[in-house]
Amino acid sequence: MRFVLIACAALVLSTLAPIHAAAITPEESKLQAEFNKAYRVPDKDLRKNALVMLDGAKHSSTWQLLAGVASSDPEADVRLAAFTVLAKEPARDGTHAHMLVSLYSALKPNELETRASYAQAMAPSQFKAEIVATLVDNLSRLRHPKIPQLMQTSNGQTNAMAIKTAEKSCKEFDDLLAGLNAVYKTEVLAATYESPLQIGKWYQATAAKIVAADKELLEKYKKEDAEAAKAAKAAK
Repeated sequence: MRFVLIACAALVLSTLAPIHAAAITPEESKLQAEFNKAYRVPDKDLRKNALVMLDGAKHSSTWQLLAGVASSDPEADVRLAAFTVLAKEPARDGTHAHMLVSLYSALKPNELETRASYAQAMAPSQFKAEIVATLVDNLSRLRHPKIPQLMQTSNGQTNAMAIKTAEKSCKEFDDLLAGLNAVYKTEVLAATYESPLQIGKWYQATAAKIVAADKELLEKYKKEDAEAAKAAKAAK
């Protein structure tokens, strides 16, 4: 879906660059050190519990720690937990959403169940446009076929395998569509065999609105940060 990729590229150009390179606070720096110590253990449950320490982190270096866990931990549930914590971090520009999309896109194409879980996890992200564009593009590559009725041939065989394959394709589409609707509610809530086309039409009509909302949020944060910097300078 080329128009999705074009919209996605335009978004990255307009909102990806950080507003400013804020210095990490001593408290968050200390938290990073404590996390590194707590995380480097063989027990996966302890590693997962350690991730909670970084919930609410604001510095990009802390986000990189979470991204590292989400991409390299040997256990899938720990990787998902790290991704989930990362998705909830407070963002001030599009770099956060881009980081989420990069991790999501690195999943194997056939890991559709995992992709659906990651899509659901991205719902808290404030900057939506790049995430929505990516999920719509993924959905456009899937099918939601009609489920055939059970039939028996003259030699006693059935089309049970074809039914199973169609049901699997429908579930994969349904799960990813639910993830998209968790991130940004679309007009396609109940999937049918026409849904891939409907999602594309919906996105074409809505993409500019989603991008505009991200840009508005970015400008809001730019203004707030400029005012905070001015106040801090005046207080010296």
